[in-house]
Amino acid sequence: LEDDAKGASSNGSEDFAAILRKENETGKIYVRGYDKDGRAMMYMRPGNENTLDETNNMRHLVFQLEKAVACSQKNGHGKICLVIDYDGFSMSKTPSMSASRNTLTILQDHFCERMFRAYICNPPFVFRTFYNMIKPFVDPVTKQKVCWCVGTTGLEQIVDDVGGAEKAAKQLEKCCGGGHVRDFDSVEYN
Repeated sequence: LEDDAKGASSNGSEDFAAILRKENETGKIYVRGYDKDGRAMMYMRPGNENTLDETNNMRHLVFQLEKAVACSQKNGHGKICLVIDYDGFSMSKTPSMSASRNTLTILQDHFCERMFRAYICNPPFVFRTFYNMIKPFVDPVTKQKVCWCVGTTGLEQIVDDVGGAEKAAKQLEKCCGGGHVRDFDSVEYN
């Protein structure tokens, strides 16, 4: 994001670059790495939620989805992998039902054939209940793409999808069976 994009727009609202900087400062969504076929990995960390502005959250989500798609396309793919890590998640960071439905709408209606697989890592018990509440709204094809990464058996799919244990150790973050890649740095990432 260019430095000269800071400030307010002509109508007095925050500009898009400033919104993205704020939304992304905790690393709640970012693109890092690829699976064995060159599909981008997009990490979503609900435990790092830092704002309650649903509109800006959705703008940030779409920006990161577009970034992931562009990264996949440069490798000849149109699909992406979502890694949703619930480490650090608490009830105070639970998105509203409206935000959850908007996220599903964005994923299903605007990125409908973009997801190769979604890996759910460290899901709290409350999430399973929450998932069961929204499950009726999830497209059946999308449901088949969800992989629960719980315990070593649950991590086998994602490790295989990146090319085995050796590649996973270098490529994936700890939450999904890899080694520690590096801490997220918002300034560097932007």
